[in-house]
Amino acid sequence: MKLTKLRLRNFRNYSGTIEIDIIDLNVLIGKNDIGKSSVLEALDIFFNGKPDKNDLCITGDSNTIEITCIFDDFPEQLILDDTVETSLDDEYLLNSDRKLEIRKKFTIGATVSEETVIICLYPDHPELVNLLSKKRTSLQLQYEQLGINHNGVNRTISKELRNAIRNHFYADGNITTSPTEIKIDGRLDNEDNRKKIWTNLKNYLPLYSLFFVDKPLNDQDSDIQDPMKEIVKEVLRRDDITPLLVQLKEQIQAASTNLADQTITKLNELDASFAETLRSTFPKEPSWDTIFKLTLEDDRGVPLNKRGSGLRRLVLLSFFRAQVENRRTSNAPNIIYALEEPETSQHPNFQLMIVKALTELSETDNAQVLFTTHNSNLAKEIPKNSLRFIYSDNGIVRVHNGLNPDGTDNTLIIDQIISTLGALPDPKNKVKVLIFVEGENDINGLIGLSKIMNAHNNNILSLENNEQVAFIPTGGSQLKFYIEKKYLDGLPQAQVHLYDSDISAYVASVADLNAENNPKKFGFNTTKIELENYLHHEAINECYQDLLININLTEILDSEDVPEKVAIAVHAVTSGTPWNAINPDPLKTEEKQRRKISNAKRQLNTKAVEKMTIDRIIQRGGYDEIKSWLDKINEMILE
Repeated sequence: MKLTKLRLRNFRNYSGTIEIDIIDLNVLIGKNDIGKSSVLEALDIFFNGKPDKNDLCITGDSNTIEITCIFDDFPEQLILDDTVETSLDDEYLLNSDRKLEIRKKFTIGATVSEETVIICLYPDHPELVNLLSKKRTSLQLQYEQLGINHNGVNRTISKELRNAIRNHFYADGNITTSPTEIKIDGRLDNEDNRKKIWTNLKNYLPLYSLFFVDKPLNDQDSDIQDPMKEIVKEVLRRDDITPLLVQLKEQIQAASTNLADQTITKLNELDASFAETLRSTFPKEPSWDTIFKLTLEDDRGVPLNKRGSGLRRLVLLSFFRAQVENRRTSNAPNIIYALEEPETSQHPNFQLMIVKALTELSETDNAQVLFTTHNSNLAKEIPKNSLRFIYSDNGIVRVHNGLNPDGTDNTLIIDQIISTLGALPDPKNKVKVLIFVEGENDINGLIGLSKIMNAHNNNILSLENNEQVAFIPTGGSQLKFYIEKKYLDGLPQAQVHLYDSDISAYVASVADLNAENNPKKFGFNTTKIELENYLHHEAINECYQDLLININLTEILDSEDVPEKVAIAVHAVTSGTPWNAINPDPLKTEEKQRRKISNAKRQLNTKAVEKMTIDRIIQRGGYDEIKSWLDKINEMILE
């Protein structure tokens, strides 16, 4: 079964209904904070979880989030509520396009309630509304009450009973249908047959594996845990493993039910009236993937989540390369792989290997791939029909494909993608200067400050949508590869490197680069600790006031860790726990601290930068220095 379309409504910044076509390989491109990651996380909620209250769009028209997935390539025959195969077509569970359309509705209130429905063309006779909710005994009772002719009907098979009942109400054989929502989960009685249908139907849906590459380092680092976890989940879904698990489950349930019934029998001797109200049941299916744990460690017993980020990312890359081979076997289950910016912290050669592996993975049977990227050099390696450009049109988020419906290039959208990413080599490469920074947050901050200074003095270069520059995030730990190994020196573009001064290795690397006396390469270290130190405290306060958080900073010093300072201030007014004791587990406290600091860094380089003015830049003593960076970039553009 494969996903063909995703619809979102009232989810985060998707206020109206947005529709995204899904094929085997899908690359989501767009500006920061436009909603690329939200698409991946919406799918994760659909397949694996539940939203929280903050996922509701604040400008939406209701308090209900809707996530709809449409599937095709489903089995012609499947098991729904019996041991006898039926089909989605025979049960009238397909939509007008003859596809399986499942919508999850999450109502946000004091708690989050969930309801799952199938949208289909269903028989419109009022006596058939609850047909799927009836188990076999109820179907047999209705069948007898209707006095249906027994000829050719096996009354021990639910499928045949339902078919006979439908035909009874459409004696001429012309079953008319209308668009209907069939509820299959959400506050259904345990005796409702639709719960069993949904339980079995979920076994045919694809697995969904979401990987966030840029995660903090801790004992539960998903960069390592997720690939190992997904290996277990996928093996458990293999055709040669699933029957063994079903057999084991049935034996355990039979033995357990027998013991439970014996207990009720003994209770009957003590309190018959109470015993009569009891019955044994298994309210939930067993979660096999929580039983089997798989980890990686080296020959010294050191887990890989305690090793360097580069090695951990290589494990993730190797996982996908291995999957290309593994999924060529005949029993590979349906799976969707989703990644956020998989090129993060990777050498350019490895970045291309990742794209190649993901492309090959998407070409294997029963596999689909979605990933986000800001890297134009990766985007140019992707087939145009895989590009999904997400952008804002007067406040309304829209998604366009790289190809038009007739298969021709969507040149308008491709031009917008080029503009958003800064450059796209061949055929439209206009890049004169490569700007190397540590990460995405620095890109956002630098673009925002240049925009303000250009508005004040149009002789100062603006980096916003500038086709003559392209950003290269070095990912911190990968900095030495770009400077020492000179990986990109073969390109015709000049290079400007801009790094913080809080790490001595960065300062040394810039000094080594400038010592080359290469006119096409120049490096800067910030005179303040980090780029965030150039922000004004009033801009930061106003940024968080927009988020209804009053932190009231009074100053920003050149030598302090601004993201940490802001994170602590935000935590102080939004949480009742001390900063150093967020969780009883010190490791979890450190993890949450890092996450809060990362969130603060993102807000500072997007929302707080927007609150800066030329006067505030001058007051922070950053005007001349920032101008020198931009002038150097402009100088290299003009050479």
